[in-house]
Amino acid sequence: MDITKKIFNFILIVITALMTFCVGVFVYYSTFGKSKIPTAITSTYATTVTDPQTGEEKPVLEANYYSNKNGTGCEVVEFRVNAYSGVSKQGIYSRGFQMVWDDKGNIIPYENPTTQKKSNVFYYDSYDNVSFETGHEYEWGDKMVIDIDGETYGVALDGQYSVTTKKFSFWKAVGHTFSGLWQGYDYGKKAYNYETTVYNYTFEDLLLKIRQIVKSSSNGTGDGVIPLIDLGNFLHIYEYDEEKGQFKGEPVGGITSNSLINSYFTMASHFDNRGMVWYKQSMFGSVAGDSQYNITGLTDNVEYWKATTILNLTEEDFEARYSQIDNGFYYILPTSKIGELKDFENIEININFNVSNLNVNVLGFDYYALNGLKIQSLTITSKTQRDFRLLVGSLKDTGLQKSNITTENINLINTNSGVEL
Repeated sequence: MDITKKIFNFILIVITALMTFCVGVFVYYSTFGKSKIPTAITSTYATTVTDPQTGEEKPVLEANYYSNKNGTGCEVVEFRVNAYSGVSKQGIYSRGFQMVWDDKGNIIPYENPTTQKKSNVFYYDSYDNVSFETGHEYEWGDKMVIDIDGETYGVALDGQYSVTTKKFSFWKAVGHTFSGLWQGYDYGKKAYNYETTVYNYTFEDLLLKIRQIVKSSSNGTGDGVIPLIDLGNFLHIYEYDEEKGQFKGEPVGGITSNSLINSYFTMASHFDNRGMVWYKQSMFGSVAGDSQYNITGLTDNVEYWKATTILNLTEEDFEARYSQIDNGFYYILPTSKIGELKDFENIEININFNVSNLNVNVLGFDYYALNGLKIQSLTITSKTQRDFRLLVGSLKDTGLQKSNITTENINLINTNSGVEL
């Protein structure tokens, strides 16, 4: 009984000592030792910078992508970092990067007139709403000054990636022929020398990634904001040491491998399916270094992006559904085509549906046949008099009204189509 009591007392003393120690550590790090708490910051979140001259807030990152899906001009991807002119943060001095492909999909190269150095990237600076080709091409590892929660940081393209290659070794294969007697044979691995090479990401790599991110964004075409984009493979952020007057040598989160560093940003973006045809569409007011670029045939006092492309659809663009009950065919514009046309901005769609061109019993438009597609005019014609049904939702959200629907030898039968006739 005494032994049991002694063991119990011993355990109680140990537990009490541990609790006292934990309380002491908590009190110390809550007061005198607060600055000594070990931290492991592995990510940052840069959202905006503030222009000290105007008070205007700008997103740290901006991107602009014209895909030239309609084949009218150039494919262009642009990227801008809104950074300060220096650690004193007296003004916003933005750094920009642009890649341009011609109408045949060939990259338009840039050649530095001073050094004759060739690149696939055009470099721009922007200050006080004026952009121009840079006099200092930013290179791998250069810091661009931003702030996060009022503190000065530097952002740099200094991400790396590695590629491992293997080369057949005759002598390793010979040696493995003997060692394999005991270890088993695996010539696919053990007959080769392996070499790992580390590469620096370039601004071209970054622009191609930005292009893919904008294309894949659920914001779709037009203007949008990606509120939390992780570019930790490419861009790293560095704290600024006020006492030493320099940026720290290790990036935030640098205690991990590069692939695990998270660098989050807010990025404002614009995505357009058209080609870039005018310098005013560029965030830099320049296309491949040409500040007068214009293949529209329009003068500068006309805003190209407000011009309208006219598209005429006919009955051949529709799909048919046979109805056994009504003994005839209903027609609908394929949803894939509606989705594709919705992507195009400033497009005027006119539909000319000639029933007599279809050698079947045409009943009318199917359920939700044109739903959601903005249409300028709808014309339905026939050589002989006949009924044409507009089933439920067939004209819903098309913007059509009675005034821009024209018929010839057609008696419209409206069944809650979405338009009052």
